[in-house]
Amino acid sequence: MKELMEAVRKGRAHKVPGLLEPLGPAERKEVLAELKKFRAELRDWNWQRWDERSKASIAVLVAGAGCQPGAVAAATWIGAAQLRLGRAVPSKLILEVLAHRDDVWVGKVAHKLATRASSTPDDVRLIEALVARSGCEIPTADGHVTGWVGMLSQRGGQVIAAMADDPRAAVLAPRIFGLSRIPATILWEGFREPGDPWPAGIAELARRGLVERSALLDACVARILRGGRPGEMTFCLAVLRALEPDGAELRARIPDWLGMVSDGTPMVATYAQKTLTELEQRGELPEDALVAMAEAVLFRPEKALVRSQLTLVDRVLKRRPEAAERLLPVVGEAFGQPDTGLQERALKLVARHLKDVGPTVREDLALVADRLSPAQREEARALLGGYGMAEDEPYEEVLPPVVPPRAVEPAPASVAELVERALVVRWSGERALDFERVIDGMVRLGAEDLRALAVALREAMPERWWAAEPDGGTRYREGHFREEDPQLEFLMAALATRLPFDIEALRKDGKDARCPSEALEALLSARLREIAYRLLTDPQPFLLATPTLDTGALDPLVLVERLREYGRLGAEPGPVDFGQALLRVRRGAGGVAAERAAELGTPEGDRLAAWLRGEGPELPALRTPGTASGPAAGGDTGVVARMLLTPLRDVRELLTVKQSFPRPFHWLGREVRLHPWCRRMTRWQSFWRFALPYEREALAYWLRDGLDMCGNGESRGITAGLLAFAEAEAGDGPAGPELHRSLGVGLNAERTGDRLAAVDALLSLAAREQLDHARLAVELTDLVDHGVMKPTRLADALDTAASGGAYETVWSVLAPALPGLVRSVPGNRGLGRILAVAAECAERSRPAVAEEIPGLAELAGRKGTSQVVVQAARLARALSGTASPAVPVPTDTIDQKST
Repeated sequence: MKELMEAVRKGRAHKVPGLLEPLGPAERKEVLAELKKFRAELRDWNWQRWDERSKASIAVLVAGAGCQPGAVAAATWIGAAQLRLGRAVPSKLILEVLAHRDDVWVGKVAHKLATRASSTPDDVRLIEALVARSGCEIPTADGHVTGWVGMLSQRGGQVIAAMADDPRAAVLAPRIFGLSRIPATILWEGFREPGDPWPAGIAELARRGLVERSALLDACVARILRGGRPGEMTFCLAVLRALEPDGAELRARIPDWLGMVSDGTPMVATYAQKTLTELEQRGELPEDALVAMAEAVLFRPEKALVRSQLTLVDRVLKRRPEAAERLLPVVGEAFGQPDTGLQERALKLVARHLKDVGPTVREDLALVADRLSPAQREEARALLGGYGMAEDEPYEEVLPPVVPPRAVEPAPASVAELVERALVVRWSGERALDFERVIDGMVRLGAEDLRALAVALREAMPERWWAAEPDGGTRYREGHFREEDPQLEFLMAALATRLPFDIEALRKDGKDARCPSEALEALLSARLREIAYRLLTDPQPFLLATPTLDTGALDPLVLVERLREYGRLGAEPGPVDFGQALLRVRRGAGGVAAERAAELGTPEGDRLAAWLRGEGPELPALRTPGTASGPAAGGDTGVVARMLLTPLRDVRELLTVKQSFPRPFHWLGREVRLHPWCRRMTRWQSFWRFALPYEREALAYWLRDGLDMCGNGESRGITAGLLAFAEAEAGDGPAGPELHRSLGVGLNAERTGDRLAAVDALLSLAAREQLDHARLAVELTDLVDHGVMKPTRLADALDTAASGGAYETVWSVLAPALPGLVRSVPGNRGLGRILAVAAECAERSRPAVAEEIPGLAELAGRKGTSQVVVQAARLARALSGTASPAVPVPTDTIDQKST
């Protein structure tokens, strides 16, 4: 035994079988105990002994396999990842140490190994050798099937021959369809077409009689009905096509085809629809099945499937008019299709075969005709008006409700509640109301008992280094917390450890900010630093800048009362805290608040009064390209004078800001330019709006680069800022040009979720009567003209907005934009879809058109049936107040193309 253990320790696995062979059961039991001790010792070997450890582990694996008394224990030992360490299992050595075992015992090991999903794919050859040695049945566990597939896939183009010659294929191939997921090695290549290696190889098994054909068909069909990823469905369909089911096999599985056409992916449903159509053309599809097929397909969103189904129903009804009583009511399902072209096809089909049905069917069709678009409803009324078809209700615009700003809840009143909310903010990344409430709560409760707050913070986050080391240790550095955005943990660590730090750092915040993103982050960082410093040296009773509304705005009367309370308590306002409070009050609001602020008789009261009267310093950083003011903006001043006055004005404004605000705000005294090397605002942060709640124009301008990147798929989530701007405290009247420009760019976002956020912002502005429809139309046309916006995305966004009930709003944007869009958008680049949205809006909202849209009549008068021509004619009819051509229609208007 000593020699055996020495060989194991030195990693000489090849010597283990010979040294183990003469040992009896009792001796092997002793060896196993030593192996377990050595296995535990191996865990402590560090990475510097990795090669030595991996060799010893394989030796332990081989020796332990030969010493285990039970088959299950042996399989568990062999499959242990700790002993493999990424190395291949030596199958030959395993077989040698198991030579003394009987066939039944070895077979149990093989089947147990096959059930270990974590290791089985790597053990295929070992399992194969164990099965051959014992003569047991081939294991069919998922892991073994997956491993067999991976091994066979290594043959590449020779998979067909390898599978036909493999005795395991007859058992394992049908099991592929029962796996929870089709192995990825199949889906790498050679799986899409019937002649590709894997589909052809499986079909070859059936042709040679190695696998029962019906069993393969059943397994394949069942897998398709179960559903899965697109690649898996592609593979299963390729196998099904490679098997080439005959007429009897197709008829026997009609319920399966109906299930596929109802719930399958578009690719699966198309195959099932084609199969059922072929059966119907041969007269082998029962009428009940045809009705079920039509009910399933006409409810689906795929236009091609619906068109093919309407064509099939039309052909059937021409041959068998008596089937109209059952099929024509089903056609009414297509009345609810969002595409008006499909609605028109369905209505024409009803018009052609209405003579073959009685009053009951006609009444049923009249009941569902209200799903049609307005133009089609007029045709349906002419066709079915005598059968109880309801009159159209007056149009009513549906916009999202305007939710007034909500008051901010008070800061947490207890340490326990405060710490709980702080943990939520820390780990969820919230940077809005909860953040403001938490830091205000820390100031209030920290001023009462900072020691109790510090203890609670350390106990709540014991895993953090600053909690584990009460004094913070030498590892504490401010830079530890200066990541992409300021972190609440900076404040938590400072309070929990009561660490002193250099207040001079506060005066440097924002000094090197090169872009709005860095400047706003530096501003928030400065607030946290000032709060921490004051709590450790001169606690404030509460924060002045805590907003009173969930938009980030601060009621000026509340700020006046807070300053009054500061004076009563003899507290000194924090410069950064008061500077942020000013930015959260609407400048120029005037009123009673300005008078009461002036009555305070303090420097902060005087500054607040001046700010409310609009006399505070100018903030050039918040000016956008369209809001330049003063001599530099033009007027009667000459060019030379403007060139001389502009630098002087810039210097004067910067000096004024420096005198009125602490350093973190000095960037507000100079114009902010979006330089190419600046870090873009590519991900929306809610604290941006809270820093400048009344400056949505400036924020929208700064967000432009991020929105452009969102259109290219390089950024995501940034359009959430548009909705925040739409809901911001911005006063009366329409939003400004920058917000409209950014809104137009947001509607071009590549990801659907980002576009939806921009659509929500559009509707929210409309509901608040702040949407300038003409301005947005100009912006959209300009974006399309310059190739920034894709017309198909514009159509999708506006269709989404309209389908919620805002047809009048969307039309008010599209109407002034259409002349430019008709002129600049090629017919094959989305103009047809844009015209379809416009026609839908015009039909539903019934606008009063003052003048003709240039170019529309020319498009509508073209020959052909392209989407552009059809939708242009539809829009022209809607604007002229005329209906579509009356029904019934000629019998050749429905496309008779075969499915």
